[in-house]
Amino acid sequence: MLMSEQSIKFKSDSNIAFNEEHWQKMNYNTGCYEKRFANSQDHYDNLELERQRAYQLRNKSLLNMEKLLVDFETHFKENGGNVLWARDVNDAQEMILEIVNKRDNQGVIRSNSAVLDEIKLDALFADKKFPYYEGSIARYILKAASQAPYHPVYHTLNFSKEEINGVLNEHYKLKLGSTSKQMISFIRYQINQDLKKIDICITGANFLLSDVGGVVLVENEGNILKSCTSAKIHIVVAGIDKVISSVEDLSIVLPLLSAYANGHGMTAVNSITVGPSKNRQGPEQMYVILLDNNRTNILENEVIRQSLSCIHCGACISVCPIYKNIGGNTYNAPYIGPIGSVMAPLMFGLEEYQHLASLCSLCGRCTEVCPVKIPIENLIIENRCLITEKRVGNAKYEALVKSMISHCKSRKKMDCPQWLKKLEIKQMVSKSAFTKRTMPELAPKSFNQLSKE
Repeated sequence: MLMSEQSIKFKSDSNIAFNEEHWQKMNYNTGCYEKRFANSQDHYDNLELERQRAYQLRNKSLLNMEKLLVDFETHFKENGGNVLWARDVNDAQEMILEIVNKRDNQGVIRSNSAVLDEIKLDALFADKKFPYYEGSIARYILKAASQAPYHPVYHTLNFSKEEINGVLNEHYKLKLGSTSKQMISFIRYQINQDLKKIDICITGANFLLSDVGGVVLVENEGNILKSCTSAKIHIVVAGIDKVISSVEDLSIVLPLLSAYANGHGMTAVNSITVGPSKNRQGPEQMYVILLDNNRTNILENEVIRQSLSCIHCGACISVCPIYKNIGGNTYNAPYIGPIGSVMAPLMFGLEEYQHLASLCSLCGRCTEVCPVKIPIENLIIENRCLITEKRVGNAKYEALVKSMISHCKSRKKMDCPQWLKKLEIKQMVSKSAFTKRTMPELAPKSFNQLSKE
């Protein structure tokens, strides 16, 4: 396999994360999630039926995406909003900069959203030196620690309470030994102070409602809603896969999203925004940027298109044994875990992210827990086939494989001495393959030799 920059970085990062302390912390935290999720299933009389309804709903949305997006644009514009279409990350960045530059360097606050990481919003504003603030508690901590989210829902999953206290003490002089309540209150106060400095709010979207031109925002803190009402301009960046047909569909997907994300019956704050405010109690202007960024290419594949049904609850990540060992930062992509292993190579390049397709033991836990019944392990296998068909690799590796096939077909070569077999295997297999495991001992005599004796 061709060693891209991303795969080299992955090997380095995974070696750092692969240790007993990290495993114990991850296993404990994800274990707490599984207990909460098990309790949340009591809210349903027939959970399997609800999952089937969600599966049909999301697949129907994908098949009718073109019409639903046009309807969303029509209704959202009727409500006074603006809709922009971005083909890729560069388009989205240029659109945001054009809107922001009109406000004479006023402050910008962002919500937590994977799509904002996808368009590299942090790097964009750092480069342009705009006044830029975080609007969620977890992202506030991560910004101080200079780290990316470790999980799409539990962003600071790799931090202990003491480590978070240490970060806040180092950057904001918050006293050591602070309780969780004191730390949360401190960050809330800081965010409220930042809201006085901002003019623009940038968020993602959990869903887009085609029938009313609405943007659905789901959160537990209430900071997104405060940010939107404090800003004069609200910019929404949403993947085109977020669209669903009607408000009634929310009665299916919202409870499932909450149950599978954090084990709750319903998320604390659910809001629908249909455009700019008409009573001066919200943003004066509202923009929705519909982002493609290779999603249409994924739609063309009849098998892998199912990955776009994902509602980003993070359940598949929380139960994945690979994720528990290597953590979230090693993926080096906005979408991580099993579903990230499917989407990242297709969205950001097979050459750079082909190694993610091998990060699966095919245990099937991700498919079992998916609320919209995406057969994730089958999609990972499909990715592996796609990589093989497109011959994403290097000439040396392919030559070694041909040599091994030729060797196995030859009785004479199979009967060669044990030391020669070991030498050939070491040449064929990457040296890194035996850093975590011991090379098996080869039999001193072949089956052919033993049968003759």
